[in-house]
Amino acid sequence: CTQFTLYSYRIVLLNKQYSYGSLTNKKIYNIYYREFSKIIKMDATFKEEIPSNPRSKANIFEIITYRWILKFIKKGLNKELDFIDLYNVLDGDSSDLLGNELKKFWDDELINSKANNREPSFVKTLFKMFGQRFMFSATYLTVFQITLSISISTMVGLIVNHFETNTSFDQNPVGVYLAIGLVSLLLIRAIVYTSISMCSAHLSMQMRVATCDLIYNKALRLKINSLDSTTNGHIINLMSNDVNRFDVSLIYLPFLLIGPLETFVTIYFLWQEVGVSSIIGVIALLIFIPLQVWLASITSNTRLKIANKTDKRVHLMSEIISGLQTIKMYTWEPFFDNLTKQLRKEEMTKIIESSYIKRILTSFFLFNTRIALFFNIFSYVLLGNYITASKVFVVTSYYNILRSSLTLIFPPGISLAAELLVSIKRIEHFLLREEKDKQSVSQTKTANGFEKSNNHSAVPNNNSIDLNDTEQLSNFGIVVSNATAKWSDAQTENTLDNINLIIRPGRLAAIIGPVGAGKSSLIQAILHELPLSQGNISVHGIVAYASQEPWLFAGSIRQNILFGSKMDKDRYKRVIQVCALKTDFEQLTYGDRTIVGERGVSLSGGQRARINLARAIYKQADIYLLDDPLSAVDARVGKHLYEKCIKSIQIFYIVSEIRTKFN
Repeated sequence: CTQFTLYSYRIVLLNKQYSYGSLTNKKIYNIYYREFSKIIKMDATFKEEIPSNPRSKANIFEIITYRWILKFIKKGLNKELDFIDLYNVLDGDSSDLLGNELKKFWDDELINSKANNREPSFVKTLFKMFGQRFMFSATYLTVFQITLSISISTMVGLIVNHFETNTSFDQNPVGVYLAIGLVSLLLIRAIVYTSISMCSAHLSMQMRVATCDLIYNKALRLKINSLDSTTNGHIINLMSNDVNRFDVSLIYLPFLLIGPLETFVTIYFLWQEVGVSSIIGVIALLIFIPLQVWLASITSNTRLKIANKTDKRVHLMSEIISGLQTIKMYTWEPFFDNLTKQLRKEEMTKIIESSYIKRILTSFFLFNTRIALFFNIFSYVLLGNYITASKVFVVTSYYNILRSSLTLIFPPGISLAAELLVSIKRIEHFLLREEKDKQSVSQTKTANGFEKSNNHSAVPNNNSIDLNDTEQLSNFGIVVSNATAKWSDAQTENTLDNINLIIRPGRLAAIIGPVGAGKSSLIQAILHELPLSQGNISVHGIVAYASQEPWLFAGSIRQNILFGSKMDKDRYKRVIQVCALKTDFEQLTYGDRTIVGERGVSLSGGQRARINLARAIYKQADIYLLDDPLSAVDARVGKHLYEKCIKSIQIFYIVSEIRTKFN
């Protein structure tokens, strides 16, 4: 069917090719193919076939040489790559698997820290999960780094010494063998470094994915009190900037161990070459290390300040975008423009300060080893020794080893490790925020459709309800017994005070009251979003919820209604009809496949409210909680929604006005 439709599209576009100027038919067809593919992908039931990852079936030779990715590179040379060209994720790299595993380690850390009366450590959690692989790769890199570096330097000295003592190539071909050995060592080092870099990148990617999954699930469980001090910008910054420190910093961490070890080994070989003069050169090299450590500590503090400034800026931009229409209506653009510029200026000041410090650390690479080499050779000559070209080459190669370990990689490793610790502490602080209470919810799966109920009454009860009578409770949909709750401990009065309520299955319950009476708070308590200070709430059945403020994500209308559920065409058509969306779909160009935009900006307030209602009604649930669903619709549509939709199912329904919307 898709191929036939594309063929029909091609016939139409060939008749309209005059509007595309000099474009060929093939290019026009590709344009329409991409556009039609976007329309097809708007369907929530559309599933793309992602090719399997060839890395999972690659042999050792293909892994070492990266031959398994050549097919993907050739495809990129021949055509513009799309998301569908990307390979599927490896089973071991899925966020579900990694996140669940890290969650188990983090829960164990919380239990152990509570038992030992200490603060939980996210660093320990990460080390328990990834520490073994990290230590193996670090040890592997340390051994090969020191061995290959010293071997290459020694080989260079042997080659120079050979050509100093032998002027005739035909008499002694040892130089050729030495050159072959040098090239072989360089090739081995390239293969080893590439494999280590790949392993480090893979490990850091897994740490980032697992941490993102942990942060995401934590955000879903945050208590209302915790949300007051946690902004959207803070969470976004954690999942974008802070977790990226794993990718940037992890590859440098082994060199914090390699640097000192390689220094001691190199000093030993320098002593063998130039004696006591090597100590003078190394002292000149090490004298800058305390300064580098001090600058790295300043970088750590600056990184924390930058992260806090970024949190504020991202939060402000999020608020501006959400209220952009109001800002433009009241012409508040200059005020928010200046406010944004001020926050960005403060952030940039700290970023520039951090950049200056990093450039100073980088500058040590340019002069540090040269100064040390000068003092070494100068003191060697002053002590009455005679220098040769081979000796200078060998000493220089040894100092090049020290330059790469102590000045090129070691200082950035210190600063990046400090920044990584700051990011981990920020993530740890977020993970330790208070979560919602895990209250038990009794869910009983029942067959539920759109059968109309003749009895639309709730049973309020001023007396306490015996929750121990399980047999009696199973006949109720919602039971609220002596429920008392408030949003924060700082409140002097309770939001809900000694509420008792019973709603039986198949009945319609409506709560009517003025603004601020606690109607939405009661629904939040039923959903266990509002913690109870005393009392109990029992819910028997699967719950669907439509919020007071319509929430839509950036997808098609159909995707927003289905919300991941399977497509049931009969039920879907009926939901569209009872929610008064059929006329709206006929007016839209792509019908229910229209993209709603960010937060549904392309739709009216009434359309957003009805789509929000349709999503709740489409769900196969036993209890439907609707928070003022008629507030954004007119009287005629409100009457239609009440008569055709609300009265047809078991609903706990609230409105904010004494008068009804449809009468």
